[in-house]
Amino acid sequence: MDNAITVRRMNFAIQPEMEKYWFNGNPLISAFFYALSATFPDGERFFIDTVRHYRNDIEDPKLQQEIRAFIGQEAHHGKAHEDFNNALEAKGFPVNKVAAKAKALLDLARQRLKPQRQLAITVALEHVTATMAEHALRHPELLEQMDPTFRKMIIWHAVEEIEHKAVAFDVFRHCVDDEFLRRRVMFMSLILFFGRIMYFQKLLLRADNRRANLREWWGAMKFFWGKGGLMRESLIHFAKAFKRGFHPQDIDQTALIKDWQKRYPEVAGLQLT
Repeated sequence: MDNAITVRRMNFAIQPEMEKYWFNGNPLISAFFYALSATFPDGERFFIDTVRHYRNDIEDPKLQQEIRAFIGQEAHHGKAHEDFNNALEAKGFPVNKVAAKAKALLDLARQRLKPQRQLAITVALEHVTATMAEHALRHPELLEQMDPTFRKMIIWHAVEEIEHKAVAFDVFRHCVDDEFLRRRVMFMSLILFFGRIMYFQKLLLRADNRRANLREWWGAMKFFWGKGGLMRESLIHFAKAFKRGFHPQDIDQTALIKDWQKRYPEVAGLQLT
């Protein structure tokens, strides 16, 4: 089922008193989200550029409208995460250094890969973000353990990732339509993406001279791999993307974003337009 793609300009005021490790005090889980946030601003720009490259090849007015909304949403996501990254930098985390490393990888992809392969990377990573968005919205008990401001940002970001999850895919199918390329790039992107996120986590924690204790390690293991864990649940959706003929809308996430404003009025109230 298609979901309406709505561009929302949001204002998240990062509070100076935000705890350094805002996910229930766990440095491993917190640093995972920090590493993700560091990659988002330049990652979103990469996604926009890869889709925009094929924009003039699209004649379907509905898809053209969805591309415009996709670009608008992703641009706002990048700006919001830039603000959050600056707040983390002020707390002593080398987020800008991590972001520069992520950007260097994307710049290398721009220089060495053909447009169709770049778009395939966007398709793969859009599936990753939509999958993680589902996990966040499916587990409100985890959202409650986050810093209130970042929790609002996560909810907003998750809703919009699900709304536009099929746009890059539809552009790829319309303009490239290479299932072997899509699945091969999906496999490589998963390995590279999560490998780099783990490396970025390590850099952030090392810079803060923070070593997790056994209790924190156990909490992180449950968060990622326990029953209902992020990676444990996500692997199911990742596997679905390798099926021939897969489409993102085959995974029905409509219930998670239907009437989201009523479930999260504190986020909906931040909308500026």
